[in-house]
Amino acid sequence: MTGIRNKPGGRPAKSRIDKQNRVVSTKLTELQFYAIRKRATEAGLRVSEYVRQAVVSAEVTPRLNRQDADTIRKLAGEANNINQLAHRANAGGFALVAVELVKLKNRIVEIINQLSDDWKNKKGKQI
Repeated sequence: MTGIRNKPGGRPAKSRIDKQNRVVSTKLTELQFYAIRKRATEAGLRVSEYVRQAVVSAEVTPRLNRQDADTIRKLAGEANNINQLAHRANAGGFALVAVELVKLKNRIVEIINQLSDDWKNKKGKQI
């Protein structure tokens, strides 16, 4: 008895690397699904092929590490100091707070320099 493998012709078998035999499932909202389907249609691809290509070429932005989050909090705290100096400058003139502003600027630059290069080099891309 001859099986399918013994018949001549036909498409050659895919290599183990080329076979798509792993499944990754995820849940999407209706809006997310329709957005993906629309993009796939515009690209002329099936949804599965569109998602496959998007996953392979996607750039994922990692979450902030604890040290960078603390540094960002410090930076946000300096915003309060800027606001207080602005009120004092409006009330008494810029000359009264000029020296404090320079010191504050230097502190802010030091805080920014504490951030990791990964965080500073982010392009703000959200997926």
